Amino acid sequence: MLSVVIPAYNEEHTIGESIESLATALDLAQFDYELLVVNDGSSDGTERVLIELEGTYPALRHVNNQGRHGFGHAVRCGLTHYRGSAVAVVMADGSDSPADLIAYYRSIGEGYECAFGSRYIAGARVEEYPRLKWMVNRMGNWLAASLFRERYNDFTNPFKCYRREIVDGMQPLVSGQFNLAIEMSLKAVAQGARYSVSPNSWRSRTGGRSTFKVFAQMSLYIQTLIYCFVVTKLAPRLGRSAR
Repeated sequence: MLSVVIPAYNEEHTIGESIESLATALDLAQFDYELLVVNDGSSDGTERVLIELEGTYPALRHVNNQGRHGFGHAVRCGLTHYRGSAVAVVMADGSDSPADLIAYYRSIGEGYECAFGSRYIAGARVEEYPRLKWMVNRMGNWLAASLFRERYNDFTNPFKCYRREIVDGMQPLVSGQFNLAIEMSLKAVAQGARYSVSPNSWRSRTGGRSTFKVFAQMSLYIQTLIYCFVVTKLAPRLGRSAR
């Protein structure tokens, strides 16, 4: 079964359309799936909308994040509750394409351990991406690819799919904000996971407010890159040297 973890904070105006589009695509593909929304301390009517939607979509359920809040904390909460053999992280605002999610899970079915997308390769379609955010993402991705000697160029994109055993191998996850995308991606790569790369479609949200703060994320991205390099590259080498 595919689990789709969807962190949501104050998404009452977007979550309904997002759930409908995801469920429609997954039903047409005839996948066994669950949609797991993590309500991350919303102060609007997000949970009320979710309860109503659960009456319409039997594959939908939600949990309330009772711990620290933030994108990464919400995803980590979801990763303690999902039931599938593979899990994808999808944004609640409808920016990620359900068609790309279908392609991800088909790649998993073909034997890949992870399915990654990229907004920066031929075939990708990106609409209204903020220029400053684009620059920060490109810099973060260049640093990640250089440090880990990977040709992949979209580590900062949280929209990915992983087999359960790869997620288990990432633990402990420590990032609490959007930097979790980098941590999960790099820890998967460090395990030697076989991953596919496909072009992504991305569109700006049509309602609500983004919680992505560019300059705060720059610092977190750098800290996470250093952390991942130390725990996956440097520490194992030091351990071998000590032996």
